[in-house]
Amino acid sequence: MKHWILDIAPKLFLRMALAVAIFFVANAYYEHCLYSDERNKFSPVAIELDSAFSQSDVVYLGESSNTSFNPWTDTFGYSISQFVQMHLPNNKVASVSHDGVHLGIFEKMLALIPPQQERGSKPLTLLITLNMRTCGPSAMFSDNEASNQQEAVFYARRLPLLNRMFVSLHHYDNRNAREMEGEKVRWFRTHNLAIAQDCFVNESLPQSFSAVNSFYPTAKSWLKDLAQSNPNQPEKIRNMADAYVKEFAFVLNDANPRIHSLKRIAKLCKQKDLNVVFVLLMPNRDHAKLLFGNALVSYIDFNLNFLRDRMTQWGISYIDIPTLYREKYGDYPSGQHYTDQWYPTEHVDGHMRQFIAEQIASEFAQKNTHSPSKTPPDHPLLPSSGNLSRPLPIVSNHMGNFKKMITPKPNNLPNWNIKMPLSDTLLQDWQKTELFNKHFLFRPKGI
Repeated sequence: MKHWILDIAPKLFLRMALAVAIFFVANAYYEHCLYSDERNKFSPVAIELDSAFSQSDVVYLGESSNTSFNPWTDTFGYSISQFVQMHLPNNKVASVSHDGVHLGIFEKMLALIPPQQERGSKPLTLLITLNMRTCGPSAMFSDNEASNQQEAVFYARRLPLLNRMFVSLHHYDNRNAREMEGEKVRWFRTHNLAIAQDCFVNESLPQSFSAVNSFYPTAKSWLKDLAQSNPNQPEKIRNMADAYVKEFAFVLNDANPRIHSLKRIAKLCKQKDLNVVFVLLMPNRDHAKLLFGNALVSYIDFNLNFLRDRMTQWGISYIDIPTLYREKYGDYPSGQHYTDQWYPTEHVDGHMRQFIAEQIASEFAQKNTHSPSKTPPDHPLLPSSGNLSRPLPIVSNHMGNFKKMITPKPNNLPNWNIKMPLSDTLLQDWQKTELFNKHFLFRPKGI
């Protein structure tokens, strides 16, 4: 037996060594001759990330909410990141936006940030979109997720040939639309809407969450009731109500994959000595309330508070757009500011995009009043509201002054002959229904 092992071992070692050598030769050929084109083919965003991380002072990582605009009414079609650049003319602001991305994808994007020795002393600030809706089942089990995960393979810093092999072998979350739909339905059926963690660190946030909607213990039961009720309502409004339940009727907790990604991003940026600031977006709370009163809004408010609490607990800087807007204008934004009138997205008009950019730039400007050599004390932007916004870190000693904003020029001509398809009229009819009056105005204790 020993003689056989001594005889086969050298041959096996030589074959393994030859296979490894062939792999590295093939990798070198692939990297220099084919990888660039194939990387651009499978993941065009990766090239944008390379450029943004290596050449910019501020990088805005966002999804479609960054670039979408209202074609009916917007005179300004600029993206949020472009408005930020106008406010900060002395700094280079780059944006990388991709439809349907979320915290899990943003986490993988950060792997392309060059090491500290390559960046040198040049500071880098990351502005990352935080969209509460993407933490829910409809977004987590989207049929576009496999495409996003395939692109994310090329965000990893590994041997190029390995990336290509992983794509060819589908070594990523490649569940198809049918499988994703099954996972989504299972979530709607099994996740209890009346159970939530009562472990907020921030005492100013609501601590109770008891049976927000006692009529519907799960999203599936809520959807089932919708399907059987209001048969005379227009299909458009019934589909809208169905979509809002699917997108917002969920309860965040620490087991949510997006929450894990949020925590890992904070830890990774701390390890890489990066400034990271999350921009907490504003869901279409107005339409949710017009559809279901406080029943659905309760979940939106709780989930937003959950995100605020966890970011405070983990020392994550963020800009609280919902709170800042309510404090400035006295209420949450009207549903007319949202481009998509029949589906809950964060696609907003020029007014909202400029407001978001102003809050980002305002934080930069306030931070610039402090000496760069000192760490200024934390101070809430709106202490009267218990706002959890934290000031942005300094990006450079030459931060653009908020008052020296580059004046934007109109780059879109609204067609006033086309009436914007608003949902307000049908929503008013919906609120007259018996189902809305009896159930959706239910006000649980503490809400």
